Amino acid sequence: MKIKKIKISNYIGIEEFDWDPSPGINIIEGPKGTGKSSITESIERVFSNNQRRTEVIRHGEDEALLFVATDEGLEIDRRLRNDKSDYLKLQGDMISKSTEGQLRKFLSGDIFRPLDFIDLKISEQTEIILSMIKMDYSADEINGWFGEDVLSNINTSKHLLQILKDIENKYYKERQEVNRQIKSLEAQVKGIERELPPNYDGEKWQNEKVQEYYDKVSKARDINQKIDKAESIRENFEDRIAKIKAEGQSERNDIREEYRNKKEEIKELIELKKNKIEQKKKEIVEVDNQLKTDNELVDDWLQKEIEILKAKAKQEKEENEENASNRKHEINETIQYQREKISAKKSELNGLDNQLELELKSVDQETAQKIENQKNSLGSAKDFLDKKEKIDIKPLQDKADEVAEMREYLNEWNRMVDIRDGKLAKKKDYSDHLTNLIEIAREKPGELLKQHELPLEGISVDEEGLIRIDGILLDGLSDGEKIEVAFKIALQRMGRLKVMCLDGFNNLNQSEQQKILSMCEENDIQAFVTITKDTEDGKRKIRSGNNE
Repeated sequence: MKIKKIKISNYIGIEEFDWDPSPGINIIEGPKGTGKSSITESIERVFSNNQRRTEVIRHGEDEALLFVATDEGLEIDRRLRNDKSDYLKLQGDMISKSTEGQLRKFLSGDIFRPLDFIDLKISEQTEIILSMIKMDYSADEINGWFGEDVLSNINTSKHLLQILKDIENKYYKERQEVNRQIKSLEAQVKGIERELPPNYDGEKWQNEKVQEYYDKVSKARDINQKIDKAESIRENFEDRIAKIKAEGQSERNDIREEYRNKKEEIKELIELKKNKIEQKKKEIVEVDNQLKTDNELVDDWLQKEIEILKAKAKQEKEENEENASNRKHEINETIQYQREKISAKKSELNGLDNQLELELKSVDQETAQKIENQKNSLGSAKDFLDKKEKIDIKPLQDKADEVAEMREYLNEWNRMVDIRDGKLAKKKDYSDHLTNLIEIAREKPGELLKQHELPLEGISVDEEGLIRIDGILLDGLSDGEKIEVAFKIALQRMGRLKVMCLDGFNNLNQSEQQKILSMCEENDIQAFVTITKDTEDGKRKIRSGNNE
């Protein structure tokens, strides 16, 4: 569809304008302020109702008329009013309603100022190009590529390629944090490893029981002590026998001396008892002598006082005799007691020899038993020495000490293993998982671009989500390349209306202008080109065709 007629009244700088443009290239030249841009803006306003200026109705007028007729029978009558609502009327077989929506179906993208694309920011250029790559996939399909929900906290209103880039960036940042944590955990593991003995393997020492090794040391030491004892028994046997015999003889001598002393004591006691008996006999004689003396005294006294004391003397004699008899009786009892003691001691003295023999016999038997025991010990020692050899305790002790020392590191080793095989392993697995998601997000755009029609040849999206043409960023293209890209984009975005407005054409050099015009002709585009330049009469001029 192309424009075959344009009518403009009171629009911006145009009072009245009626033109039947060429279906090809239409060049509008003239100085500034001659209404060149007003014509292209009116075409844009007719179809899109896009207003680039605040005031478009000619000063002093209440209404502006914009009319366009196309070669397919479509007629558009749009009137802009100051005090009323704007008016729009559409006529033609392809129109069912006079609405903006009916008009917009003939358009696709910005075809009225395609050269403005060159001056846009690279992010805006990227947005435009991406919008031309139709990739309609549901959230379920996108998540299906990754095998999980990856769209949380992702702006899904963007283009799919940008969504994939956002997914990549999201998981890249997350992986950076996870890798930072991995490095921290690895540092912890290495720090613990540095504190452990070289090549320390906790699995080796985990089930080792220190007590079992020390028990082996104790058992070996006990065996060695028994061997030492057995060797001592064998080496000192004769000395010990001699010692036992000497001890036995010494004990016999002690017993003999003890019994000799006992005999002497008993003999001394017997002599003492005999002396006491003789003493008591002397005391009897003395008692008799005393009695005779006392009686003589009594006789003397009696003679003197016979008359008075005869009775009394008789009585006293009787008492003296009684006392003497009692005294003699007591002395005789004592003598008898001492005789019994002497008899007992004599019996004891006679029994000492038998008792001495018994005790000496007991000592001999005990000495013989000790000697026999020593002989048995010697035999056992010989048997033990024949069966046992001394054990080198040092290797056992070293091994026990090593196990004890190695087990002291188990807590740190277990902590290291817990970090390494627990937290660190999980973090590494998760990092690998994130890497897989990142790789999918990076590779998917390339796969999709192969599957979908691209607006430009050589187009690609790099790892930063930026558009490249033949590997070159948009802002790295030459001016001529940018113009070609802008034109191709305009062509790709063009709808049914094959019209292109090229304002500011004079800003391009001659070769660039010629290239654009040639592309318009090659693609059968109706172009409205404005060129600012001085004319002889100072007015705008319109010419058709790609020629000077």
